[in-house]
Amino acid sequence: MRSRARLPYAALACLLALAGCRGADAPAEAPARPVAAATGTVIPDDFPLAAGMGATGDAVPTARTGTGLRGLELCGETPLRGLTVRDRMVADNSGGEAADTRELVLLGSADEAAEVARTMRTLVEECDRPTLSDSDARTRTEVLGSPFGPAPAVALQQTWTFDGRPADGSMLVHVVPDGAALLVASTYGAWSREEADQAVAETSDALRDTVTALARLEDGGTP
Repeated sequence: MRSRARLPYAALACLLALAGCRGADAPAEAPARPVAAATGTVIPDDFPLAAGMGATGDAVPTARTGTGLRGLELCGETPLRGLTVRDRMVADNSGGEAADTRELVLLGSADEAAEVARTMRTLVEECDRPTLSDSDARTRTEVLGSPFGPAPAVALQQTWTFDGRPADGSMLVHVVPDGAALLVASTYGAWSREEADQAVAETSDALRDTVTALARLEDGGTP
């Protein structure tokens, strides 16, 4: 019989793993710089993606590779998988019964970053079928307002039921586009659906320094 007291991390991991013409006499022009070079292609190595993760004094490493949140499912889709990115950074502080993961990507333009964020919200709002996992869990995702700005920024809360019985805890996902950058942060905690406001407040406090630092990227990062 499954325990209702907590969501086992193995099941949680499974859920996470399961979207010019010129006249002839005109002077020659210098070759145009590639767009990527003009807007920047690199997230700085010292970007504080992991700020606020873990306990006080913990040093959570960042990496350019890794699963990150590519496996995040919304209505059976994985909107962060298969993106064409100019750069990518991930930070993960998961283990035991904790799951705290962040992913930052630089896309081709601000429009593209905003469109991915809108797609993530739309997948949730227009989902017309239950989302089931290999662990026999049913996932429910709800759209919440983002403390980091108006749409397309969004917060999402995922809760689960096993065999029709609710599991304790939920996953809070922040989606924050800023210029060509897109930040997605996912944190598991003991929040119920009724505690959604608390979940948003607590996770946004931990994420605030990272969101503030997005301004450093200036629509693309470091050339």
